[in-house]
Amino acid sequence: MATQLSITHEAASQRQHLRLRLPIAATIDGQDYPVGDWSVGGLRVSEFHHDVVVGQVFPVSLRFAFEGFDMTFDADAEVRHHDPLAGVIGLCFAEMTPQRLAILHYVIDAYLSGEVVSAGDVLQVVHRDNSARMRAAALPEQQRSRGQALLDAIKRNVGLALIACAGIALAIYIVANLYTRTFIVSGDGAIVSPQGQIVRAPGAGVLVGFQVRPGDLVEPGAVLATLERVDGRVTNLTSGCLCVVGERLAQLGENLAKAAPVISLAPLGGTTRATLVVRLKDIRKVEIGDPVAINFFNDTTTVMGRVERVDLPGFTDPTKLQRTGLQVPELAGTVTVRFNREVPVARIGQPVSGRIRLYQLFPFY
Repeated sequence: MATQLSITHEAASQRQHLRLRLPIAATIDGQDYPVGDWSVGGLRVSEFHHDVVVGQVFPVSLRFAFEGFDMTFDADAEVRHHDPLAGVIGLCFAEMTPQRLAILHYVIDAYLSGEVVSAGDVLQVVHRDNSARMRAAALPEQQRSRGQALLDAIKRNVGLALIACAGIALAIYIVANLYTRTFIVSGDGAIVSPQGQIVRAPGAGVLVGFQVRPGDLVEPGAVLATLERVDGRVTNLTSGCLCVVGERLAQLGENLAKAAPVISLAPLGGTTRATLVVRLKDIRKVEIGDPVAINFFNDTTTVMGRVERVDLPGFTDPTKLQRTGLQVPELAGTVTVRFNREVPVARIGQPVSGRIRLYQLFPFY
């Protein structure tokens, strides 16, 4: 019948230790026994004639005699072998704390080097932190979870990711600016009506008041403004149609000549357009049909349209400027925008800004 092989493994901290014959005494159950040899892992006790079994654990007190003082070391010992005839028992220390192991190592090192052991040195060893700290070593790749591996990779590359994000954001900013500078033309203007009419001063005088505001609906005969003439008479300017008040073309207290524009009107059923003033170096890039985004200054509304007409400075019709009331500066022209959806005539006279898109790469929002 085959005999089963039994293998007993020793702890790593108690394997292959140097055994010493430094004279010490061992006290077991109140009786002193001589110690043949000992090590950090255990000891061999002589003249032991008691019945014990292998594996039995009992307390042992070791007494080290140094110059000027004795040191007692208490530990639990496990029986590893016993020779009743020779009276020899082999014991190994069980459940040794880091402080106890440190004391035994200190005694052994002092004995081997011939150093004189003092009570203060032993106390220093007892009170210091003798626990071994594990190095923060990375777990093998196969022992780590996918989540932990991903978290470690993010921690390692967070700086690189931030730099990459900053580079992408900078590239987008540069591209957007280049696109805006190259393919977007901007201009400011107002909402006008092609069917609009201008109410003019019937004679020279001073404008003393307005009775209506831009966007008001007026009926025929409604008073629009008051003019004090040179001879002291007061003249009221009235509406000749069911219209929407457009832009004020004169300032209160202003001296007006005869036929000077005072206020614009647009018929209630008329259409609206946006007229933008654009610099000469930009307006020559604009073509009829280019898409335009119109923004109103008094709210966040954006209305889409297309270029209907381009008037360069030298070819701008003076009568058209007088009808709209817009003052076109030198080296600038006007762009008329037709809206994709109808803009209420109540917005006539309201200031707007426009962005003309020369190249349709990105849609307007």
